[in-house]
Amino acid sequence: MSEPATQAAPTQELPYRDAIQLTDEMRQHCHIYLDEQLYIGALTLLSGLVTSGASHPQLLAKPTFAPEPFHIELISALLIHPRHTNQAHPNERLELASRSITFLRNILSILGPLNARLGDAFSFSPINTTRSSRRNRNTLENDSDSSSSDAEDRSERTRGVIANKGRLRRCAKDFWHVVGWALNCSVKYPKRWKYWKVWLDFMLDVLDADWKERERQDELARANENIGQEEKPLLRKCLLVEYLSEAKGRSSSMKRVVRSAFADGSPGSLKEFPEVFPNETKELKVQSGQKRKREDPRKQHFAAYDDDDAETAMDSSELTDQTPEPFQDAENTLAADPWLGGTESIALRQRLLATFSRIAAILPDCLTDCVEIYDMIYECVKLLPVPAFSLYFSPSSSSQLPIIVFVSLTQFLLLRFLPGSAPRPDSIVDRENDDLSQEVLEKCFLPFPANTSSVADNAKVSILVESQFRQFLKSCRCYHTPTLDAAIEKGILARESKCKGDKRRKDGGVRAKDEESDREWLRASGERLRNLLLWVEQNNGGD
Repeated sequence: MSEPATQAAPTQELPYRDAIQLTDEMRQHCHIYLDEQLYIGALTLLSGLVTSGASHPQLLAKPTFAPEPFHIELISALLIHPRHTNQAHPNERLELASRSITFLRNILSILGPLNARLGDAFSFSPINTTRSSRRNRNTLENDSDSSSSDAEDRSERTRGVIANKGRLRRCAKDFWHVVGWALNCSVKYPKRWKYWKVWLDFMLDVLDADWKERERQDELARANENIGQEEKPLLRKCLLVEYLSEAKGRSSSMKRVVRSAFADGSPGSLKEFPEVFPNETKELKVQSGQKRKREDPRKQHFAAYDDDDAETAMDSSELTDQTPEPFQDAENTLAADPWLGGTESIALRQRLLATFSRIAAILPDCLTDCVEIYDMIYECVKLLPVPAFSLYFSPSSSSQLPIIVFVSLTQFLLLRFLPGSAPRPDSIVDRENDDLSQEVLEKCFLPFPANTSSVADNAKVSILVESQFRQFLKSCRCYHTPTLDAAIEKGILARESKCKGDKRRKDGGVRAKDEESDREWLRASGERLRNLLLWVEQNNGGD
């Protein structure tokens, strides 16, 4: 009990600097830069305001300036909008992206999600469409030099595609639409993925930081006896809960949220999570021996992208389709991977699964309980190819699944894959949680095949029990016993013998090759289990 108490103490410290609102003059300068689409100037000014006083020895005691949420939203769009990424001038593309993510990272680490009002900046709520704001926007469309006495409305009126039709909240249905499309890109459009992965990684950091900071403040309030033990008023208003609000109580919507973490670039996935921006996967044509069209970035800033109709300014004849083939050229060969986008994509997918598990465990009334979430995850993973499945559930040091989630989820999946005759852990030992024990492994998981004769299902069962055994060896003391020997060998032979019937397939087609590949995965996993057992025997449980 002493270790958790030691770890909990730092949560009482103030991790972020307090925020100071921008003065009207500062706000006006920022707005002018963004309105004139001088984004480098805007980034320089905003970054300087946020990092002011960073060298002070008592940094956290000194407040700093917080940009407007609208300005943060526009800067974040520079990371992903095609106009400023794959359809931009190469020099502009590189500088804007790197400066934008540096600014956003500084915002998150210095001010934090609450002081910087990142919930407002990254909200997908509809933009205010009151009669006054509609009238002012119509005036702006007809006369870009018009003025309004409504300062609040004027503060969110700028020119440029990223401030109007290109705003993410206008283009995407919700956050999960963007997540699904980004992960589709990891498989299908690697040239877009290199931008979306930066945005998605940052947004998951925002969700984590927002959750932890609200949880910390709720704990402080509870310590001061301002709220009850079970109350979590701030946590219930976190950005993640907002993103999930429309899915609450709706089974089909919750399943769509979970499926976004498994988007694989297939036709069905592309239909459910289509591209966010129009013509997003296209690039500017470059004809050999000719200069690139729209070469001068200054002309791009001040001519083609001045109003709400900016996206129509780019002639479709200037664009060319990106290849969806992941291995057609050298750049794509390095950027893409056939199994769900490779390790970078898998790490982000694992973080999403951990996020679902966390909110289901702590705030089940805001989404649903863990059992239902895990059942939705099972419906997705049972369809995965064996190599992709192994990437999700490998207990490697690079895995983004917390141990508690990994242990609970792998047990849940095994109970779905194994036959009904296999004993359940609760019938073997009394336990209050999903902790593994050597007895549970030996009696409930290691000795059994899948409940079908499918080679893929038996390979997945083998991978799951192997991963559980590895995790158990990393965190618990294991004893070499005859029952452990028997359980491992019995399971290996049972899984191999149960799917022998699949060898009758001799059509030589793709499916037969897939089955042979799955059989190889099954054999390899069995050999690794035997090697793990040999290691236990040689080390005798660490003695």
